[in-house]
Amino acid sequence: MAALAATYYDVLGVGPEATLAEIKAAYRQQLELFRQQIKTQEQPDPELLDTLRQAFTTLGDPAAREVYDAALNPAPAVVVSQPSEPPAPPSIPRAPAVPMADADETREENFSFAGDGGEYFRIWIVNLLLTIVTLGIYSAWAKVRREQYFHRNLLLDGSGFDYHGQPIPILKGRIVAFLLLLGLSTAQNISPLLYGIALLALLPVVPWLAVKAFRFRAHNTSYRGLRFSFHGTYGQAFKVFIGYGLLAMVTFWLAFPLFYRQLRKFVLDHTRFGSTPFACSVSIGAIYRIFLFPALIMLLLMVGLIVVIISAVAGGENPLLMMFLGVAFVLIPLLLIAIQALLVPYVQARTANAVWNSTNLGPHAFVSRLPVGGYIGLTVVNWLAIICTLGLFIPWARVRVARYRAEHLAMAVSGSLDDFLAAEATAASALGDETAEMFDLDIGL
Repeated sequence: MAALAATYYDVLGVGPEATLAEIKAAYRQQLELFRQQIKTQEQPDPELLDTLRQAFTTLGDPAAREVYDAALNPAPAVVVSQPSEPPAPPSIPRAPAVPMADADETREENFSFAGDGGEYFRIWIVNLLLTIVTLGIYSAWAKVRREQYFHRNLLLDGSGFDYHGQPIPILKGRIVAFLLLLGLSTAQNISPLLYGIALLALLPVVPWLAVKAFRFRAHNTSYRGLRFSFHGTYGQAFKVFIGYGLLAMVTFWLAFPLFYRQLRKFVLDHTRFGSTPFACSVSIGAIYRIFLFPALIMLLLMVGLIVVIISAVAGGENPLLMMFLGVAFVLIPLLLIAIQALLVPYVQARTANAVWNSTNLGPHAFVSRLPVGGYIGLTVVNWLAIICTLGLFIPWARVRVARYRAEHLAMAVSGSLDDFLAAEATAASALGDETAEMFDLDIGL
């Protein structure tokens, strides 16, 4: 019977014919049992929770379950005594029957942002003045104040997030980034060859800095007292930043959507809330379709500019063509502003919807309905207000964007969010905080 314990059905305590609702109910029962064991001072095997979550992730996804069932059926007979047989996962005792009337219930919990532009303006103006007076040193403290304000005003189910970052690690990271940029600038002034060598030497450093920054940010973010964590490795980051990053460059950015997709998956797939990992399944096709329209617009603008230049050169001294060329070059800054105000929010809104609608946190899914037109309109109004107020509207613009994005983001909660959070808190406490070490670099602005 040891071989049978290797199936995910036995891990959850259900049969192969179990429905999705029954699988969810069994999963919650096992989490409840896990929590009860911790309360009674028992020390469950740390591998137990990982095995349980892997079983639920596989059987809770119809496509993954179909593949798993197909892999089980061809091997009905297994010799337990064979030395090559992989060890069975940790044995999980059956949970007592508990009523799970709402186990298959799914409801949406909406995010919201409670910040106020005037309130944030006072924080922003003090941060700006002190950063200028201290020649940028105070920027690390300014970032902590800013992040705490936006985290604590982002609400889910009535509770806000929190930011625990300290200024000194942030300042260290910025000093490292400044020294690297200073070294590159010095090498560029000495000789192009030395500059190229310096760039190549810095390539392996980029993934390391990225992993440190992701870990720092995740570890210092919490919700209801439970922290996030990031578990990506240097090798995985190297593949994304150097492998896919260089691929995007050598293909003249045709592969940029692929790089973008791999980067978002790298960050989300290796982030955990407590002990539950996020999972992002956004497809490459979905990202390419988003970038197709902006790419066509940029291509048409470039072709149009080339045609104007060629026509002007071919026309020689034709005053009409030369005037047309001058007008075209005058319009270039306006086109750049239009791209920033229209195409960038277009991409941001559509990618946010595509990524979050393909992301799960355990049994819970995210729902993003960010209106593309509305987000573009919000961005344009913010830009105009910032220009007309000589930058003083920036705090209100940031609050407006945070509120708008939060209003169109929700979590499709399967079962009870309170039960999930309670189980995660006890599980994280039992397994230990893997990211409790000091991640002493944050290069983010």
